[in-house]
This record gives sequence, structure tokens and C-alpha cells, in this order.
Amino acid sequence: MTFDIHQAITNTIIATLKAGEAGDWLCPWHRSGGLPRNALTGKTYRGINTVSLWVGAKAAGYADDRWATYKQWAELGAQVRKGERSTLVVFFKELGDEDDERRRFVARASYAFNAAQVDGAPILDAEAASTEMMIPGSFDRFVAATGARITHGGGAAFYQPSQDRIVMPNQAAFRTTHGYASTLAHELTHWSGHANRLNRDLSGRFRSQAYAAEELVAELGSAFLMAELGLASEPHPTHASYIASWIQLLRDDSRAIFTAASAASRAAHYLTGLSPR
Repeated sequence: MTFDIHQAITNTIIATLKAGEAGDWLCPWHRSGGLPRNALTGKTYRGINTVSLWVGAKAAGYADDRWATYKQWAELGAQVRKGERSTLVVFFKELGDEDDERRRFVARASYAFNAAQVDGAPILDAEAASTEMMIPGSFDRFVAATGARITHGGGAAFYQPSQDRIVMPNQAAFRTTHGYASTLAHELTHWSGHANRLNRDLSGRFRSQAYAAEELVAELGSAFLMAELGLASEPHPTHASYIASWIQLLRDDSRAIFTAASAASRAAHYLTGLSPR
């Protein structure tokens, strides 16, 4: 039987979503800490690999954000401990040469190990932990740089495409500052999809399930943004109502999470790119 990398990752994420369906929200993208990054190259993982590694970290209780293949850890002078299980990541191999108009990219599997699974990993430099007091400066500057029109008041958070505006409850209505920031990041991800910006239209790809797919993009986009900004990610107030639809979406289409994660990564990159460097 041929190994289906899309189905393998999708099955793992469905299992995680089903755990959230039972009561407490346990999805791995609601977390503190940064984006997973390669221990050898220092580059952060993107798209589906971010989600896959967060799932692996959540399942095993890893707090370290560094990952690498067996060979890469060896290059760093570290040794993966015997019996440790890897976490699946994806790389895309291009088929065809430069003159071939039919070139395409095919997903290939790779296997990563967390720094907690190896002996001799380089000592991690201490990083300043995000606190409630750190949010007003860093986060507010990020939001202001987007130029999004944001109206505060009322009891619900939503993006209104017809007015191209975001409506948010007052910050005092949220249990934590991180909860407010995560929700606003969710709505900013929706805002990024406007026709004048990323022009994200999922109706052709997902048809009747486009609304659920867009909500998944926004939830992942919020998590990516919060991790990149060094802030803790918390669920959107309406997340629980979408769990069943996300499970059905992924069951119907094993590539849906790849599309959603890619769109979320693109949205996060667009939004952070609006800030002056």
C-alpha cells in the first residue's frame, strides 16, 4: 500500500480535534511559545509543518520549539535517543526540468525529532517570556501597521466584508489580554482575505464547506501570528461551534488541512509584512 502523507497528517489532526470535541479545547495551536524552527538552519517551519509539529509537541509534552531530522541532529553533535518516535513533516520535490511546462511539486515525507528527544542538543539561549504587560506595545504596533478599520463595542467579534471593518468587544470583556489579542488576530486573518488584499476565495475549492474552511484558516492564522509575535494563543470565542464542521471537512478531503495551513501562513506573512522593519 502506498504511503499517503496527506492522509497520515490529516488523521492525526482529526484525532486532536475529536479530543477537543469532548469538552476542553485541546488543539495544539492554542499555546504559548514560538513557531517551531529547524535546529540546524534556524529557519521556522511554515504551513502544514507548523501544525504537524505543534500536534507532535502537544501529544508528547515538548516545550522546546527546536526540531531537526536524525541526520541534522548528528551534524549538530547530538544523538537521537534509541526508541524515540519521529514527527512527520513535509517537503515538496519539484518534478520536471526548467523547460518543462508541466512541472509540478510532489509532497514527500520527512521525519523530525524534538530537542527533548536527543542527547547533546545545544543549550537553548534564554528568551524573554511573553507577559500580559508586553502586549500593549508590540501587539498594538502590529495592529496599527495593518491599517485595518476596527470598531469596538458590542458582545461579538467579527469581520464585516461589506464594510471592510472588524468589530470587536471592548478589551475588558475578555478574560485575558492574550484572549483579546488572539481574537483580533483571528479577525485580522479574515480581513487579509479581502479582494483588495489577498483575494482569498475558498468557495471554488471547498464549495459548501468554504465557510468552515475560512474559519479554520482564521484560527490557524491567529495562532501563527501570536507565535511569531511571542504571545500566547487562545481560542476564538466561537471556536467550539466549528469543531464538528472542521472534522467533517478533513474527513471529506485529506488535503484540506494543507490548503488551510498554507492560506493561514500566507495571511500571517502578509499581515506581519505590513509592519515597518
